[in-house]
Amino acid sequence: MKKIHVVAHTHWDREWYFSDNEAFVQFSYHMDEVIYALENNELDYYYLDGQLSIVEDYLKIFPTKRENIKKLVEQNKLFIGPWYTQMDEFVVAGESVVKNLQIGMSLSEDLGGYTSLGYLPDSFGQGKDMPKIYQGFDIDHAVFWRGMPNEITSNREFFWEAEDGSKVLTINIRNGYYAGVALVEGDQTLQKSTLDMVSEDTISDEVVTLPVGGDQRAVDRQLKEIIAKANQELSGEYEIIESNYPHIFNILEQSKEKLPIVTGEFMSGSVSKIHRSIFSSRYDLKKINDTIENRLIFELQPLAVMADEMGIPYKGELIDYIWKLLLKNHAHDSIGGCNTDKTNRMIMARYQEADQLSYSNVDYLVRKISESLVETNENDVVVFNTLPTRRTEPFTIKISSKAKAITLVDKKRQQVPFEILNVEKVYAGEIRRSEEDYREDLYYYIYTLSVDYPLAAFNYSILQVKEHLDEIAALATTTTQSVVIENEFYRVAFENGEFNLTTKYNQKVYANCLSIEESGDEGDTYDYSPAYHDAFFDLTFKEASVSSQIGKLHSTIWLAGSWYVPKNLEERQQGLASCQLTYQLEVSLKQDTNRIELKLTIDNQADDHRMRLVFDSGIKTDVSYADTLFGTIERLNVDPHINDWRELGWKEEPTEIYPMIHFANVHNETASVSMLSKGIKEYQVQDNKLFMTLFRGVGFLGRPELLRRPGDASGNQFRYIPTPDSQLHGELTMELALVIEADYQPAAIQKNYQAYAIAPPYYQIQEINRFTNPIKYFQSNKVDHLNEMISYFDFSDLKLVVSSLELSKNGQWLHVRFNNPSLTKSVSETFELSEDFEVAWVNLYGVTLERLGVTKSISVEMEPGEIKTIAIKRKKRGIN
Repeated sequence: MKKIHVVAHTHWDREWYFSDNEAFVQFSYHMDEVIYALENNELDYYYLDGQLSIVEDYLKIFPTKRENIKKLVEQNKLFIGPWYTQMDEFVVAGESVVKNLQIGMSLSEDLGGYTSLGYLPDSFGQGKDMPKIYQGFDIDHAVFWRGMPNEITSNREFFWEAEDGSKVLTINIRNGYYAGVALVEGDQTLQKSTLDMVSEDTISDEVVTLPVGGDQRAVDRQLKEIIAKANQELSGEYEIIESNYPHIFNILEQSKEKLPIVTGEFMSGSVSKIHRSIFSSRYDLKKINDTIENRLIFELQPLAVMADEMGIPYKGELIDYIWKLLLKNHAHDSIGGCNTDKTNRMIMARYQEADQLSYSNVDYLVRKISESLVETNENDVVVFNTLPTRRTEPFTIKISSKAKAITLVDKKRQQVPFEILNVEKVYAGEIRRSEEDYREDLYYYIYTLSVDYPLAAFNYSILQVKEHLDEIAALATTTTQSVVIENEFYRVAFENGEFNLTTKYNQKVYANCLSIEESGDEGDTYDYSPAYHDAFFDLTFKEASVSSQIGKLHSTIWLAGSWYVPKNLEERQQGLASCQLTYQLEVSLKQDTNRIELKLTIDNQADDHRMRLVFDSGIKTDVSYADTLFGTIERLNVDPHINDWRELGWKEEPTEIYPMIHFANVHNETASVSMLSKGIKEYQVQDNKLFMTLFRGVGFLGRPELLRRPGDASGNQFRYIPTPDSQLHGELTMELALVIEADYQPAAIQKNYQAYAIAPPYYQIQEINRFTNPIKYFQSNKVDHLNEMISYFDFSDLKLVVSSLELSKNGQWLHVRFNNPSLTKSVSETFELSEDFEVAWVNLYGVTLERLGVTKSISVEMEPGEIKTIAIKRKKRGIN
């Protein structure tokens, strides 16, 4: 007899083709029903989708229900956590996943405890780093549905292992988290066939998992009666019991020696839709998400630590509030962008709130510190390096001054090299309708400077602005159809409408290497799909107008022009191209920087199309590489089932379109070509070319019978839901950087990305320009006495990547997280702190693993892909 363990649950999408407000109204009643059903023994157990954000929302409005929920959790009747939201695993930063669990588990503990289960039943694929993240929180078990390939294992219970050896006992749900609805709603025949199906490929007849629930599904209050009746009708073959995941895994643990071990990521469409091209839906949402993630992780949190060291309290509650806004947008549908326009506008509103709160917090702290430092004076500029590594490449700042000429000196009165990239003349007096009424003596100048000055790791530097009477000319902008810019790494020539790039380490020429591919997209917000009557356009820069600004520190080429593409699918079918897309491309090189930085702005007015930047690498390879949550991955450029997937009955074509967090790479024995991006999350490698999806525009939430995804529509199968906003009309700005090196070194690429994505925050002490940030206009008190800043460390020479720097919950420890992104190489090295500190190794939740005592020297050994967090005890010298 097979024992069927029924898990009563709901899967609660915060938003989708409905808004979070609409879902919350239903949840406020749903939660009442859950509490009633458990308190009155209508159900023995209930799993609340593994996410706390919906419970937090409920308790804000109904705080009197807190004790009911806490009591049910403590009685092991209601199972909550560990997540804050049901997040995506492929396009958010690894530190966002860690923060999601940290916040979800902390909130759960306040309500009686979290379920120690990596539960992501509906995420569109499973990232390979999840086992080591789970193990970093002492989570030993996981449950998921989508993405598991048929050929990996015939068992639906297995150990899922990461490259560092971390592994979790895992259940892959058969036919989805809603499979058990047939037990509740079906007749005896359907019930029997459902139990037969879920009983296949299980390790033991004693534990067959059957989740009973679904999207926004109400409580099945008659479950006990239905189970009793089914047991009577199916007696002798099946025994059905109410169960829960902790109980199920306790039984599975007894058979774990029989279980296979599987590795890697799971993003196969063989048994479920996986939406392999959702990574380019709603590029605008993904870009602002990337901006806020980087600001929180690499600017605000480290800057807040600096401020706390100096006596300005760490506002952990405020930072967590911003994180929660962001994490609500990391739910798999939300970050995917596969929602109605109304919902996506609300998602964007949360992003804008998080954006404003995060940059305002940075602005406030740099001002407060700068104005309170005893060694600063009027016109000084305080520049902060919030990264744990030295910065040696030029950085850009803006200086306000009444002088027509300025110079910079450091505190040792040494001249600081810089180049003036731009000068803007601004009026400081009261505005009038006519500029003829303005007084000449009330004008000032805003200088945009490229500054060549080394910045110490995790510290600040003070530069002084010297004003002069003589006028210093800015860099000249010249207009010509051919131009060359270069630094010690590259020669970039734009000649006869083509980019020709030379790498100086080996003098290799990449001729006519950069273009734009434009094609139709008859897909939806879930998936790219070629148009039924498609036409591809190879868009070049031959007709562009060209200007340039060439300096020793910073050189730029600007191209401006327009392309003509089909206005819509009808024009594409007719062979017409009447829609004008204007564009500007900015290509920049900086001294001491091996990045070619690209900034492309397109005024998109066309419908149902996809645009990709194409770099011809000339590298013949069967595989590509990209960064993942806490590591890197190797992927095939041609899927082995690309030609027989329909015959195999797959749900969608395994097109070799892949996700990335921050970079994609191809390499061979002589060259490594990486493309870094700010918000672009999708790439493909074909014919020795690296394709980066800039954006795609589509007009429906779901469409049926796509060329890449046959069958019913995703989302809502019963009606078309137009999404005109998802056509992304208007100006779109995409930023990427090309890096070509002799060797592939993933840690160096990650560090290069951090230097590219994170500009040093700075503040100029001056009063002539009261609008350098939104709150500069208002008076601010100085801190009476700032403590001396402790720099703690310099990890510039470390072969590891630092992914996070923040305070512990109690504020007594500084947590620094490292990871080894290599797939094959272990790292063993020793690093030095600035002085002796008490240190310890902690897990991702901050629990102490090993105390190292008081020391200055720390030895670290890390396996490929491994994550480790060092905790440094702070010397709280008079901190408020």
